[in-house]
Amino acid sequence: MKIHRYTFIKKRIITTNLDDFTGDAPSSPKDVNVPDVSISPKGEMDLLFYKDPLCPLCLSSNISKNGTFVRTLESGQPILVQKYICNDCGHSLDARPPNYGYGNHFSNETKEKSVKGRVRTSLRNVKSFFLDLLDVKISHETVRNSVPTIPHHKWYSSGYFVYDEQYSHIQGVERFRTLLKDSKTGRFVEEIIDDLSQEKIERFLLNALSHFLVTKTVTITTDGYRYGDVLRETSRMMGIRIRRQRCLFHIEKDIAHKIREAHMEEELDLPKKLIKYMFFQTPGNLRKIGDYPSIMEGIEGRSEYETVQYIIGILDRYYGDDPIISKFLSFLEENRAEVFLYLKDSNVEKTTGIAERHFSVMSWLLKHRFKTKEGLLRMSYWHHYYHPLSTGI
Repeated sequence: MKIHRYTFIKKRIITTNLDDFTGDAPSSPKDVNVPDVSISPKGEMDLLFYKDPLCPLCLSSNISKNGTFVRTLESGQPILVQKYICNDCGHSLDARPPNYGYGNHFSNETKEKSVKGRVRTSLRNVKSFFLDLLDVKISHETVRNSVPTIPHHKWYSSGYFVYDEQYSHIQGVERFRTLLKDSKTGRFVEEIIDDLSQEKIERFLLNALSHFLVTKTVTITTDGYRYGDVLRETSRMMGIRIRRQRCLFHIEKDIAHKIREAHMEEELDLPKKLIKYMFFQTPGNLRKIGDYPSIMEGIEGRSEYETVQYIIGILDRYYGDDPIISKFLSFLEENRAEVFLYLKDSNVEKTTGIAERHFSVMSWLLKHRFKTKEGLLRMSYWHHYYHPLSTGI
């Protein structure tokens, strides 16, 4: 019988929500009442129809035929499909193979592969890949529509966040992609804003934090020397306490840049290395300090907090008259709570590295290829939550 040419006839499970790619417990696939599907010859093409059609909305069997249309299956084989209309609720439906999902002729597996491919390349290239490699005809609009929407519900939060921003081109205009990411759970909120004014950043933080179940105290690691007023106002408007940790990587790079600008690389080489080790106490940074036995002996056996105090004392004692180092020490003194918050709470992120790595994934592609706000944010969200590594077709 001709029916055996169609492998889908054997399956009895469909996916009722083909946009369900959430990371939570899926609502699909699941068992449903699937009408018996059948195929019969009709002219040059076979006709796909239901023996006993059932309305998927009101479950009425009061159904009438409503014409036919030609559908090309994944295999490239054309087939005539029977259309129906419900006489009770007026809903239109058409016959579908059970494993292809109601209202869509592509299987979930094919659909998910198309979304993975979308991360790497353009819509039309994905279409070409499917045709060339898998002999499957899929339109670029089907791929576009397959990208899941961002879910809107509150997430559990550790209370420790990183904030960063990155410029992005949206339809040829420079915009800014802002990010607030929970450093422990990996959950994040992104938004595209027109500028980096205090008002726009405050609005973003208020919206982003509203997506999380936050406690009365949260910690946000940021770069730069601004954001103080932004965080204070956000804290006031939300009625919570926001502690700030300044990114140590940006502070260390800033002092190195000022030393280079002043052409003081040789004179201030040791304090520059001491500052780097003070912030990032690794064996590699310790070796870079060089052959200074008295310093090595002074550091040996000290805790991270004690080492910080010891190095600050050396900088003040031997380089306190230098304008660059003097200004740096004054900055540390004035902002001690925000620079050294991590010494009191080991859960605090020293740097915004988590946000930097978030932005670095497919950075060029996300900034230049996804031309709309919705497209960029949806692809970024899907990429980081659902398939962070697997992008092969």
